Amino acid sequence: MSHTHEEWSESNLNHYQSAHSSRTKSERIRNEADTLMANCASKTQRSQQEANNRLGSRIEDCNSWRADLQTELDNNIRENGLLKETKAELEHAIAETERPLRINNECIKNREARISIDLVKDEVENSLEREVENIKTYQQRMQKMLGKVNQQIETNHSMQDKLHADLEHKDMALEIDRDCHEMHNDAIDIKHHDGVEEEDVSGSVPQSWAKFSKNNVEESQAGRSATRQLRYDVNNLINNAASDMSVHWNKTNRSFTDRISETQDAHRNLKSNLILTKNEIADMTKCIERLKNSIASKDPPLRVAQSRLKKRLRRPEVELCNDAPHNHLIEEVKELMEMIKQLENKLEDSNKALSELFQIKDRLDNDIRVKKNTIMIDQQKCMSQRKHFPYIIVNTRYYH
Repeated sequence: MSHTHEEWSESNLNHYQSAHSSRTKSERIRNEADTLMANCASKTQRSQQEANNRLGSRIEDCNSWRADLQTELDNNIRENGLLKETKAELEHAIAETERPLRINNECIKNREARISIDLVKDEVENSLEREVENIKTYQQRMQKMLGKVNQQIETNHSMQDKLHADLEHKDMALEIDRDCHEMHNDAIDIKHHDGVEEEDVSGSVPQSWAKFSKNNVEESQAGRSATRQLRYDVNNLINNAASDMSVHWNKTNRSFTDRISETQDAHRNLKSNLILTKNEIADMTKCIERLKNSIASKDPPLRVAQSRLKKRLRRPEVELCNDAPHNHLIEEVKELMEMIKQLENKLEDSNKALSELFQIKDRLDNDIRVKKNTIMIDQQKCMSQRKHFPYIIVNTRYYH
């Protein structure tokens, strides 16, 4: 088929126009592609740099919290160590209370060996009872305080475990984020992980993440504050116990001293009375002998007077006269008999008095033995153990 020149020219023109249009479109697309690639490269670089910056900031935040956590953990461990030392001091103080308590019990037991009238509920016994009651009260208070200390130690250990766990998690997160921060486009271990962007990361948000560690630090700080206060309270309790028990100890010692002095005075007075009583027994014994001799000495004159009267009764008839000699002899007999009766009555009274003196002497001897026994118990058995207050405490410490 043959074409005209116009057709040939039009065809060429169409080809020129079509080629030009295609080149123009291609050039536009190339320009757009270059622009897009440049924009994508720039955006990719900025985005990756932003990711690096945010990872760096995250690492700084994590390091900051890690430092706070480590500092708090170290402080908690140190404070808890001091509390454990305080616990040992408290346990020592509790054990030491057994020493004055044992001596107190021995004193009470020793004083049960008092006898007779000296087995009395005196001020010493009352002081010993108050003393043991005071010791047991402090034992109970210190045991209760020891329970608080043990509980606080356990609380501190629990808090340390939380801080340890938080630190371990921070270390794991830091290692991962450092690896991510150091990762680059030429790294050999990078690869595709399809769908990873859809994974759930709802463990926390930055606010709750920071609050978690903040709460751990603040809880530990509160625990340390409670620990310091507890150590202060333990220190006060130990010192107050030592002071108060010492006061009771000294009061009891003064009661012992007063009682021993009182008993010694009684012992001296009893011995003085015993000497006087023995002297009186000797004097009374001599008096009785004189009374007996005096009674005996009245017998011959009585026999003489009675013999005279008897003999004069044989006077005959009118010579049996109621004369002056007769009347005097009668008076003499009566007088002698009355004197003998009085002397015998006095001898009986003297014998009774002597018997009473011997009874008094026996009672005095016995009471002197009683007092001597009491003095030996209070002075030698009891006070010999109570010269020094047997309660030793170690130096307690309190740190602000």
